[in-house]
Amino acid sequence: MRKSQILFFAAIVLGGGTLTAQSGCPGCQIGLPGGLAADTVFLSAADTGRAGILYDSDLSFRLPKTTDPVHAVDPSVPAGLTISHLTISSVVNLPPGLGWEASQTEFDPAVQTDGCVKVCGTPLQPGVFEVQVFITAQVLFISQTTSFGLTMVIEPAETVTEGFSMVNASGCGEVEVSFLNQVPSGGSGGFAYHWDFGDGTTSLDENPDPQVYGQPGAYPVNYRAIVDTAGYFLFGVSVDEVGCNDFLGGKPDLKVRVFNQAGDEIYLSAIVDNAEVPLFYTFTLELEDGNYSLQVVDDDNGIDGADDNCGIVNFTKTTTGQLTNDELKVTLNIFHQVDTIRSADTVRVFAQPDPPVIAYESEGPLCEGDLLTLVADISDHIQWYRDSSAIFEATDSLLPVSENGRYWLTYTSPDGCISTSAETEIQFGAAIENVVFVNQDNLLSIFDLSILPEQAGIQWQLDGVEIADANDPEYCIAQTGVYAVVITDLATGCQGSYSRAITYNPNFPNCMTPVRDLPPGISGLSVSPNPFSDRLRLRFDAETAGEMQLRLTAADGRQVVRDVYRVFPGENTLELIREDLPAGLYWLAFEWNGYLFGKPVLKR
Repeated sequence: MRKSQILFFAAIVLGGGTLTAQSGCPGCQIGLPGGLAADTVFLSAADTGRAGILYDSDLSFRLPKTTDPVHAVDPSVPAGLTISHLTISSVVNLPPGLGWEASQTEFDPAVQTDGCVKVCGTPLQPGVFEVQVFITAQVLFISQTTSFGLTMVIEPAETVTEGFSMVNASGCGEVEVSFLNQVPSGGSGGFAYHWDFGDGTTSLDENPDPQVYGQPGAYPVNYRAIVDTAGYFLFGVSVDEVGCNDFLGGKPDLKVRVFNQAGDEIYLSAIVDNAEVPLFYTFTLELEDGNYSLQVVDDDNGIDGADDNCGIVNFTKTTTGQLTNDELKVTLNIFHQVDTIRSADTVRVFAQPDPPVIAYESEGPLCEGDLLTLVADISDHIQWYRDSSAIFEATDSLLPVSENGRYWLTYTSPDGCISTSAETEIQFGAAIENVVFVNQDNLLSIFDLSILPEQAGIQWQLDGVEIADANDPEYCIAQTGVYAVVITDLATGCQGSYSRAITYNPNFPNCMTPVRDLPPGISGLSVSPNPFSDRLRLRFDAETAGEMQLRLTAADGRQVVRDVYRVFPGENTLELIREDLPAGLYWLAFEWNGYLFGKPVLKR
């Protein structure tokens, strides 16, 4: 059965490695849409995954019972054939880290055509993976293994912390990581950032440029955001010491006044009679930029004039510690909220393995029918490919090949990093087959010149020894022996040969018709090639000038050619061109000066 869409349904069964190596993803659930025909091809799509994130996906499928649904989309597939058995043989190139388990791997379409597969695990690396499924199908007692591809996408890993997230935080060889600030300023002031990327590079940007990590290793990324947007608040004041007292020498009756940058009173406390220090006043004022002043007053309630000024201190929103003015000592309770967010994560770069190297040894040209062994310099965790398709069960270091193609292989490291070899172009030259020669009056002729390649080398041999200068499609023998002809395709070096024992006929010396069989005045007659393909050449010597009539008669007696040629004294060559004649045996007759003679010829 030809590789076709007959088995396209198999592509829904995903996996990696070989069939026996896959397990650990049990319990898939079949979920087919309603209204599907009983004899059809259907598969559900594979979900997109993300590196480093658990992947769990069920895929459902329905297999055809016959080739009818395939014929509808591919007329080259004959309709009406029953598919008797299907086997899921192997699945390769699943993203590293994923496994699979199917509901079943053997199918009798007459009994069961629905199934499912669960793909699960944690993908190690991002990428676009061309998963190939190998299926063995049996139709009309003929089994053949073929493969089909399915694209599976694993997106780059993304990690999230309180302060930042990273995209493509792990990879092979060289990794470009993008960073997203999770504490954005939104264009407001009061935000400050510090990034340490773990490779000696730092940044103060809110959103730094992507960073490239070019060496294997683990890189700790540390992030700090300082959010200074809450403002400054005066929550109260402590009057620690005062030098003033009442008019009669008693304890002062204290009150506190606060003035803004313009000198306007913005706060006046209640009066505390006979105050004991330290004395605490609690209130809330939001502070702006600029200078403020705080005055402590002994309230005399109008006795002996005005109130007593116990002292004034100046401050700003950033003032800290105790303030003093002569005997007045006060402590301001100014609060400013500053948030610091610290986060850390790790970028991991895995070593990119060296590309595998393919070698082979070949003595002489490669020709159809030869077997060449390709050898990889690594033996584990590899997969061979021919052109764009994986090769069934080709997972070790030796690969016997007998077909033309571009051969290459991939190696997957334990970290899930994939390296690919260079392509090795293998070409087997076409075999030269059906080499046969015939013997006609000691003249050996290659029977069918159409088998010769465009650049053909011809060598005749006698008893296994090359005959000097015998390099034409014909050879005139002079002795009995085992003769062989070797045809070489000069473009590829491939050869074909034929040999047989030939008995020399002394009646035809130099492959010429004996004089006694020729009319008077004609000698040295030769007819070649015999067999002929499109043209027949006659060579002879004539004593006098004249006309020679040639007639070619088919085996059934029909005369198919009748030509008259002018003959001159000396050596003559006549050429009879008849490309249109069908192959077969003909009688070539010569008429010269009233004499008639002839001989049989064979048209290829």
